[in-house]
Amino acid sequence: MEEFKLLKINDQSVIDSRDVAKMTGKQHKHLMRDIRKYIKDISTSPNLDPSIFFIQDSYRDAKGEIRDCYLLTKEGCEFVANKMTGQKGNLFTAQYVSLFNEYQEMQQKQLNQALSIEELNLRNRELNFKERWLGEMEAQNANKRAELLIKLANHSTKAPLRNDLLNEAMNQLILPVVGEKAFPAGVIADELGVSAYTIGIWGQRLGLKAPHGMRGPYGYWKNNQYFYNEQGVQMLLDHKDEITYGDSDF
Repeated sequence: MEEFKLLKINDQSVIDSRDVAKMTGKQHKHLMRDIRKYIKDISTSPNLDPSIFFIQDSYRDAKGEIRDCYLLTKEGCEFVANKMTGQKGNLFTAQYVSLFNEYQEMQQKQLNQALSIEELNLRNRELNFKERWLGEMEAQNANKRAELLIKLANHSTKAPLRNDLLNEAMNQLILPVVGEKAFPAGVIADELGVSAYTIGIWGQRLGLKAPHGMRGPYGYWKNNQYFYNEQGVQMLLDHKDEITYGDSDF
């Protein structure tokens, strides 16, 4: 069974009159004669535009000669179908309706897919915003806890307890450090002769990495990458032998 395809012209779906001729069982020259008559009749009405139904076009035949043809819109196919009776008319109607419906379904699927991608991007942006917001809230809460610990330390009469409270406050405190030198895992890995992945593992193992999106005493997150400050780098250097020789799994 011969397959027929829709064509696109000026963002409009159409069927070549040569295909319509095959679908209706007519000779193309006879269909062209009928279409010209339809156009003549339609043109007598000032409220109707023949191009809504039939668009004039041309093609090159097997001999290389230019021949006339028409491109039929869905309305044009309906016009032709209304002039037909019996089984041929029914088959033609079924074929052109199926073609246009299949095309509309395909367009809708593409639209749905595009919307799904846009919705996914929107969801990712919302998650990134929430992640940053939670990081900010955690930083604010940590600073409030640090302030409370400092107040308790200032009111403590026992030096050991006061020192413990102040140390805990410094561990809790999350403040931006201006001009702080920071190094990504790759730079430290090159220095130690290991992989950046190994540095990441040991950063976790030694407690040097702050929660994602936050700043800690040994570094901070930026654009999903963790940067170690000088104190964090020194901690890694202090464990150089363990990092480079201790665990072959890393």
